Amino acid sequence: MVGVANPIHRRDRRAGLRFVTGFGAGLAVSVALLAGPLLLLAAAAALIPEPARAVLLVVLVVLLGVADLLNRTPHVWRQVPQRFARELSHLPGRLGFVWALDLGLLVTTQKTTSLLWIALAGAVLLGTPLTVLFTLAVAAAVYWLATTVLVVTGDNRLREPRRLARLGGWAGAARRLAGVAGLGLATALAVMSL
Repeated sequence: MVGVANPIHRRDRRAGLRFVTGFGAGLAVSVALLAGPLLLLAAAAALIPEPARAVLLVVLVVLLGVADLLNRTPHVWRQVPQRFARELSHLPGRLGFVWALDLGLLVTTQKTTSLLWIALAGAVLLGTPLTVLFTLAVAAAVYWLATTVLVVTGDNRLREPRRLARLGGWAGAARRLAGVAGLGLATALAVMSL
C-alpha cells in the first residue's frame, strides 16, 4: 500500500494528503463496524465467570504466542486487491478510504503478528465495553500514524539489514518477538489469576 501511496504523494502532495485523509476515514468506519460485534462478544463473555475467562485468555495467548514463534500467525491468506490501486489511482482519497476500510476490518488481510488478536481477546474477555472501543481506536490510530509516516517519507526506511535475513526479515523478527512477548504475557496473566 505504501508502495502505491508514496509515489502518489511524491507526484502531488495534495493528492497524498487526500489519500492519508481517506485512509483515516476508512479506519474510523472500520472501527465503527467492528465495535458492534466485539461489544456483543464482550457482553456474552461477561456471562462467563471471571476466573474461566482469565483461563481462556491465558490459553488463547499461549496459542497465539506459539503460533507466532512457529511462523503460523492466524490470518486469511489474502491481501487488499491490487486492482484498487489501478482503478482508484486518480481518486487518492477514495483509494485511501477503500484500502483502510478493507484493512481495518482486520479479518480480511494478512497479519504479521498476533499482537492485535491478543489485545482484542484481552479487551473482550477481561475488559469493559470502553476497553474494547479503546483497543480498536488505538489500533486504528497507530496504523494510521505509521501509514502516514511511510506515505510521506517513503518505505526506504523499511529496507532490511542483512543480519535480519536469517530471521525472515522485519516480519520474521517481529513475529518472533511477538511470540516471546505473548508467552511472557500469558505467564504474567496466569500468575495474576492465581
